[in-house]
Amino acid sequence: MISLIRFNFIAVFTALFLFIGLASSPAEKITDISIQYMGAESVDQSAIMAQIRTKAGSELDPQIVEEDIKNLYSSGLVESVRVLTEPKGDGLKVIYLVQTRSTLGEISFIGNSISSNKLRKDTELEIGDSFDDTSLEKARVSLEATYKKKGYSNVGITYKVDGAQRPGFSRVTFVIDEGTLERLKKIKFYGNESFSDKVLSGQMMVKASRSFNPFKKNRGIDSAELEEDIIRIEEFYRDNGYLNARVSDVQREPDGDKVNLIIQVAEGKKFTINKVSVSGIKAISVSDVLPLLEMKNGRVYSSKGIQTDLSGLRKYYADNGYSNVRVTPRIDSASETTVNIEYSVSEGVQSTVELINITGNDQTLDKVIRRELAIAPGDVFSETRLDVSRNRLMGLGFFDAVSISPSDSSTPDHTDINIQVREKSTGTVNFGAGFSSIDNLVGFMDIVQTNFRLFGKPHRGAGEKIRLGVQYGRRRKDFQFDYTQPWLFDKKLAFSTGLYYRDLLYLSDKYDQTIAGGYMSLRKPLGEYTSLSFKSSLEKYEIDVDSDSSDTLKKEEGDYNRALFSVNYVLDTRDSQYLTRRGHRLSVGTDFSVGDVETYGVQFSGSKYFLLPFDTILSVSGRYRSVDGSGDIPIFEREFLGGASSLRGYEYREASSESLRDEQGEPLGGRTAAYFTAEYSFPLINLKKFRGHVFYDGGILSDKSWDFGGEYLSDFGVGVDLFLPMGPIRLDVAWPLNTDEWVEDEMRFQFNMGYQFR
Repeated sequence: MISLIRFNFIAVFTALFLFIGLASSPAEKITDISIQYMGAESVDQSAIMAQIRTKAGSELDPQIVEEDIKNLYSSGLVESVRVLTEPKGDGLKVIYLVQTRSTLGEISFIGNSISSNKLRKDTELEIGDSFDDTSLEKARVSLEATYKKKGYSNVGITYKVDGAQRPGFSRVTFVIDEGTLERLKKIKFYGNESFSDKVLSGQMMVKASRSFNPFKKNRGIDSAELEEDIIRIEEFYRDNGYLNARVSDVQREPDGDKVNLIIQVAEGKKFTINKVSVSGIKAISVSDVLPLLEMKNGRVYSSKGIQTDLSGLRKYYADNGYSNVRVTPRIDSASETTVNIEYSVSEGVQSTVELINITGNDQTLDKVIRRELAIAPGDVFSETRLDVSRNRLMGLGFFDAVSISPSDSSTPDHTDINIQVREKSTGTVNFGAGFSSIDNLVGFMDIVQTNFRLFGKPHRGAGEKIRLGVQYGRRRKDFQFDYTQPWLFDKKLAFSTGLYYRDLLYLSDKYDQTIAGGYMSLRKPLGEYTSLSFKSSLEKYEIDVDSDSSDTLKKEEGDYNRALFSVNYVLDTRDSQYLTRRGHRLSVGTDFSVGDVETYGVQFSGSKYFLLPFDTILSVSGRYRSVDGSGDIPIFEREFLGGASSLRGYEYREASSESLRDEQGEPLGGRTAAYFTAEYSFPLINLKKFRGHVFYDGGILSDKSWDFGGEYLSDFGVGVDLFLPMGPIRLDVAWPLNTDEWVEDEMRFQFNMGYQFR
């Protein structure tokens, strides 16, 4: 404001001075223009001249000079401007006398225990930028907030400006009086008869400092956080029936080198609900609404319960087309300890969807977005369907953000839906290395585009997916190309095809197995959580058996060509495929092959997850598969147990009875395999992506089809999981409970890192 007043005064005075001088004499010619500085030359003359229209050789015009002054102030380069004239030759020399704004050259701190680099970042001041008192005051306030957040509630900060080492630049020094760091020893409550100190302090973010905690920095009392905690305590009381509860006083009590918080609580009386009613309902029946409410006659009053009821009523109406419904609660006293609650509803009118407007999709085609929506023009407006649509669009992986909002339509009783998306890069190239106890060190590379367009240009935006994957190591070599069209013929029918080559040397020390083939598949969603898929493959297997192997194993050597057909049904309600906490997955499938290999088989698999207190997870999973056919079943179609993906107390494929081995002890597999795993997972040391687990595995392997008579093998163990962007890292330590001459009674490590073994 001061700069603005100064600008207006100088501009008016200068224009008036020039106007009076020129009004009494003819206009004079400008022979020279000069820039002179008051103070440091912190702005180059060329930058000043760029803002000035007055030119040497022209006649002096007071209106143009006034515009020059306005331009200089508007540029932010100057603090003040004066314009002077003096005779020179046969004309006038015009002098612009300027005081330029300070340019920041250094930022320093005095009295700080917090890192200077941290404080510089918090000031948001940049070296080389101009600054003024407003920006310095903003920086000072930000520094105070930093200190108070760390527990320095009495901090005082001032600043001073002086010259820097570089000419034309200024140094800003923040002088800090940190005061005393208030470390909290104990929280004491007074007046709390209904809840213990432990329960109330559990509602707070401010915690007493520990004498030693290697995983969390010890800090003082954050005053802003403490204010929020007072609100949390009062809300806790109101959620438990104490309608008039409040925190009446908070004091700090010195206790050695720390302080105690003394919190005085006035609980008041506990209220229950005498009667709950709903008024203003016309479109639906009150008897349909009352069972949906959380607040019921005789229950303890809860402000959170009222908010739940308000959200539930609005959502119920919004799902039935009443997007403009308003619900207002009214709470009246019925007695000294009871209240009546009335929800007053203003329904508005039922609306249908007219237009769906989409913006922000510069690459993604409109139809890719529209086909994922759970609502269409002509449908009754539904808020739940909007939420489902938003989740589906985010699930595509094409967008950083999706905003869906209703707006009034130009047609009465109709609603338009506005969808705004922010696209992100959908092409990725991932490469690196992984390690597992099965196939050792493997380098891998994945080239993926999840929003591809095969037909048409540009080759992006149609929601198709292509992938080229390579895994290369000493014990395995994989090459695979996949293409997926998720909406074949614009129907909810996913079509996939691909080619693959796999050289698997880790299966056995006695033989190598190579597979080359291609596939086509169709997948049809049957509901929100279920799907049915069909797959056909043409494959060539090569089995190369070592010369010193047993005669039994040598019979497996040779080339096999086959066509494989399979169908699979999946029910999947898991909340995440990355770290599952709730839900289940069931899969039922059958397959048969023709050609050199004539087999048929069935398989069942399932998993169930239970979220328990303290973010612990109990999971139970299992798998059953049996295969049969004409003649012998080749080794690549038989089932094996043991390793990181089944019985972890045994080496890979080594969970086998003596009857299912050759004379050299090499596992030959069976026609039927069944196993299950029970696992209990828990977080470790307050790190969200670091978890531990204990487990028990059990299973049977039989040489007969459809048989459960094989020897039961089991193990138990412990492990850790680390979830990283590059992929999960899993380490298990397990002990077998069944041993023989081929399986030693010793601990086994199972390790996976960097990619998913298959």
